[in-house]
Amino acid sequence: MKDLEEALLLSVPPKLEGVHAVILRVLAWCRLHTVPEATRERIELPLVEALNNAIEHGCDGKIDAFVQVTLRVTPEAVIAEVSDPGHFAPGANWIELPEDPFAEGGRGGHLIHTGSDGFEHTNRVDGHSLTLRWNTRSGANSGLLVAAESENYIDRLTADLANSFETVLGLTHFAGLLATSATFAQLLEKVNERLRMMVEHEHLIIRFIEGESLVLYPVGRLPAIPAILPLNRMSTEGICVLERHAMVGLTDSIVLPDAPLGDFSEKLCLMIIEFGGQTLGTMAITRGGTAPAFSGGEVELLQAVADFVGIARATDNLWQERHRRLRMEQEIEVAAGIQRSLLPSAFPSHGLWRIHGACRPAREVGGDYFDVVTCADGSVLLLIADVMGKGVPASLLATMLRSSLRAMAAHETAPDHILTGINRQLFTDLEKLGMFITAVLVHLPAEKGVNPRFANAGHCPPAIIKVDGTVYEPIGGDVPLGVLPDTLYQPHPCPLAPGESLFLYTDGCYELTRPDGEMLGVDRYLSFAASHRKLPPVDFINALLDHNGLGLDFSTVSDDRTLVVATLRS
Repeated sequence: MKDLEEALLLSVPPKLEGVHAVILRVLAWCRLHTVPEATRERIELPLVEALNNAIEHGCDGKIDAFVQVTLRVTPEAVIAEVSDPGHFAPGANWIELPEDPFAEGGRGGHLIHTGSDGFEHTNRVDGHSLTLRWNTRSGANSGLLVAAESENYIDRLTADLANSFETVLGLTHFAGLLATSATFAQLLEKVNERLRMMVEHEHLIIRFIEGESLVLYPVGRLPAIPAILPLNRMSTEGICVLERHAMVGLTDSIVLPDAPLGDFSEKLCLMIIEFGGQTLGTMAITRGGTAPAFSGGEVELLQAVADFVGIARATDNLWQERHRRLRMEQEIEVAAGIQRSLLPSAFPSHGLWRIHGACRPAREVGGDYFDVVTCADGSVLLLIADVMGKGVPASLLATMLRSSLRAMAAHETAPDHILTGINRQLFTDLEKLGMFITAVLVHLPAEKGVNPRFANAGHCPPAIIKVDGTVYEPIGGDVPLGVLPDTLYQPHPCPLAPGESLFLYTDGCYELTRPDGEMLGVDRYLSFAASHRKLPPVDFINALLDHNGLGLDFSTVSDDRTLVVATLRS
């Protein structure tokens, strides 16, 4: 070996993708200086953790920061010093594993502690350094013994594997795979590679339970076997899962006749993969005729590996669920933004009419929609609609409804003609999605003495709140949009006197319940609306959406509440 004065000096920019190149340089330097292979294999994981911490924490927020790596080789040890411009004071439990096995961090100190034979933190004026040491002579496995004390399954294996340094080293290596593998597939490939070095075998066959089947997971070199097995007693793996016990021995004695596992192996070790008392799958290891039978130590080792795969699978499932929820949240945010952008933010100032509307979604995104469109002749179209669905599909359909309405309003003001045209435009898309839209479209004339007209596509009928507080509901309606392609919607008169209000609403406004479970209902809701008839439109809408004084239970609200009101000036 070289003298201590000869050292490898590396300057690393604070980018995680550069860590791999540093490790390759360090290992090459160690080979050049004849560091034993057993020591070289122990260097990678702790040094990766030290570099990651220096880059992520020591260089965080520091301009032109670099990580310095100094490597020295002596006859007794390999010494690596990782320096960064930050400051770090490890806590008392820095070397302990987190209590939560699925915590996103907290394993680095434990891996550094168990993967090296000594380490030391030093804080200086210009930064922090972590010095790691790996012994190259006797006693080099002291860090592994500490790891064995902290891992129950290694504790059970030490008696049988005390003379197999490479095997114990391989198990310790597994402890860091969760932290260094980008994906579950990559993790299993690393497990397969390491296991091939530890236990002689021909095939590693992993299956995971999906529904009522055992599905083959593609890892390593696989024989020609079925990708899917029913989870029943017709297969050896199925029996292993259903009876919840491992199977070890000669293939002829433990594998069912004609079962796939008997076609290419004479010795088999079939283990259960589980986590938290839940069976997740099976792990089979096969040997040919010339290989020895599986020893007791090998069986315990393989069960420990199966337990590790179970932890990894459960961790991956949690990550997949988390990502799914994040995607759903992002989808909801997109849909909510679409919905907000569609609703009118200002209302036309009209000589005859005072108009206002608002929507209160029950959740982030709902299916209610309303619009107010001023036509070329000065008249106004009021639309209120309820798309039967939620999320992005409902928002996109509302966008299509809005576009169709505004395109047709450029040359048509008759509400029946417009709804007929919209239905023809949207029917194909609505039919494919299995959705429909209820809507009421009202035309408010620009001239005095002309009554409004409306067309109804299966929606709550409009209501007229008279000056004396009585409520009148004009009769007339047809099927929702998207039900029949050739529906001809009919016009209906909507007579209004000065001072009276035209009131459009969705079913979520009256389907609220009292604490005793009784529904508010249409009649009581319209009576409640009439009692607030003298309020200005904005205050009227807010009062009708808040339902103040009705003693309703809002904890169970599941539908949107949308209102539009147009009052004919006196």
